[in-house]
Formats: sequence, C-alpha cells, structure tokens
Amino acid sequence: SVQDLLVHHGHHFGCVVHAFCNVQTLLTNGITLMVEVEERGLETLTQEERKEYSAFQELLKIVLNLEDCIMSSSKQDVIATAELIHKGTSRARSDDMKSMKAAIIDWITPKGQVLIPHIPRNVKMGQGFHHEHTSALLCPAGYEWANSEYILFGLLYPEKV
Repeated sequence: SVQDLLVHHGHHFGCVVHAFCNVQTLLTNGITLMVEVEERGLETLTQEERKEYSAFQELLKIVLNLEDCIMSSSKQDVIATAELIHKGTSRARSDDMKSMKAAIIDWITPKGQVLIPHIPRNVKMGQGFHHEHTSALLCPAGYEWANSEYILFGLLYPEKV
C-alpha cells in the first residue's frame, strides 16, 4: 500500500540522510525554500537553509512523486504523509539502537566469558546503572565507583569533591 511505501521510504531516509529530522517541518520549509531558490537562487540561502534544502531534495529523490503529492494535497494530507515518513525514520533510529545495544554488550563482555549477572539484549532492566559492570563504565571520570558513599556525595555535590 501507499502507507507502507511511505514508511519504507522514511526508514531509508532515516538511515541514509537524516535520522533526527522533523519530517513535517522539513516538508513545510522545503516547499518554501524551493520557491525561494527558484526566485532568487541557491546562493541566497544561509548555510543552515542549504542543509535543510539538501535534505528536502534527497527526500524528494527517495519518495517518487512526493513533490507533486505535497503541492496538490490538502494540509491534512501533507501532515498524514509526513507522519508516515516520520514513522519510518523512527523505525530506522530504533533499529540502530537495537543493533548498537547488542554491539556494546559484545564489546564489554570479556572474550570467552559471560557477564554476571547476564545483560539481556532486549530488556532495559538490568542495564545502565542497574548493572555492576555497565554502571562502573557510566561512572564519571575522577569518581571512585567502588565507594558508594563517595559516588552519591560526588554526584550530589560535585564542587565539594
């Protein structure tokens, strides 16, 4: 369906072009910038506007007929289209985080050994400060993680440590 295609294209856009993009804003600003470029030229845009315009142009290349669709659609249809593309970019970020978590667990586990307690790859409990090994890695430099009173005092009153 068209919805599935927009989500799929949004996923690709999120992986390849811009993972943390507000698609609705990109479409709105992209249309405005497109008119400005046609009237005044690309050199009149600021560096930030050029980045945004470039991302917009890449999105137009990825999603065929998107320009025609947004130019001839109602505001509500453009918002719905943006939401579907955004859903795809969100999935791209989620996929990246899942694979990153697994890679980090592999990286912190000593070769040929297992972490005790075990860190589940797909459950948040038992990760971060809730796990002995990862909490020590998250401890700010200069703090002694083994001394819990020192850590608590240091995190609450860093200027006194």
